[in-house]
Amino acid sequence: MKAFGRAGLAAALALSIFVGLTSVAAGQVAGNAAGEASSLANLSATLQEKYPSLRAMVIARGNCVAFEYYGRNIGMETQSPMYSVTKSVLSILVGIAIDEGQLRADERLFEIFPEEFDEFTDPRAREITVHDVLTKTEGFAENIWGEFNTTPREAGKPRLWRWMLNRKVEYPRGTHFRYDDVGSDLLSVVLSRAIKQPAADYAKRKLFKPLDIDNYGWLSDSEGHLYGEMGLNITARDMAKIGILYLQHGRWDGKQIVSESYVRESVSAHNGGGPPVNAAYGYQWWVSKTTTGLRAFFAAGYKGQLIYVVPEQNLVIAVASDSTLSQKLIKDVALPAAAALSRDAPCIVQLGRPH
Repeated sequence: MKAFGRAGLAAALALSIFVGLTSVAAGQVAGNAAGEASSLANLSATLQEKYPSLRAMVIARGNCVAFEYYGRNIGMETQSPMYSVTKSVLSILVGIAIDEGQLRADERLFEIFPEEFDEFTDPRAREITVHDVLTKTEGFAENIWGEFNTTPREAGKPRLWRWMLNRKVEYPRGTHFRYDDVGSDLLSVVLSRAIKQPAADYAKRKLFKPLDIDNYGWLSDSEGHLYGEMGLNITARDMAKIGILYLQHGRWDGKQIVSESYVRESVSAHNGGGPPVNAAYGYQWWVSKTTTGLRAFFAAGYKGQLIYVVPEQNLVIAVASDSTLSQKLIKDVALPAAAALSRDAPCIVQLGRPH
């Protein structure tokens, strides 16, 4: 995992392609769709010709897949690496644990890891809460990997813990957004501590099995903590399922998987966000509005992974890619195609029962 130390920098470059999403109006682009992208009949050909690095795209109205595209050597059962989309899925698991009373959003790190704090720990770190970690406002100083010959993850659990919790606190908690990848790994350890079981088993029982997601992989460390900043691989349809779950306020097949209140908190702007996306930030989800005022939220990852949701349009767009895609794909192809789909467009497949 040598690349782990560089993941934040890579994500900053790649996720910046989604800046344009915060100013695109999904309803407005319907009248602007032109050429090949204006016709769903030609959309697959357009994607194949102009976006050869695109692995898959799924467009769903509600729980109904109305369009899907798969690139060369990619099919419905092909997993794609999610990179930082992993953070948003981890947030769902944290929400489930909070719903079950195993964790609190206002719980302090000192309450969760009392043995990890000593006289060398910045006293301000004791007051950091789960809410602060979820919203990336912990206040820790910028990552400095040079203090180790190997990354903390490679150095093993004791040194990893020392590095995660004993970093200098630069800002008062809850006041400064910083896209700290390691913060998401710390959040995963918080989850494991709270549920007192392997997080991979918890994810399978509480989230993936109810959503009928069985074709996936998620890396864990030797202690059973899921990697929080990246490490999840799923299919494009299953990406869409994650978006549909949140579109349906946490319900799936008539069952409340994660509470509506947690979903609402997840996709509400808790701070103004910042780089790499420069959108507002919720609980490991990015939050935006279209130029016409439509609410939107999304999970975004390195190399162009995206789960994009526009609730007022009952719309979910899932994109998986092998390399960084320009804004042109989203602005000139994906959203116009979605706008061209009427609300009663034929269903290719239903992902779960209607909400």
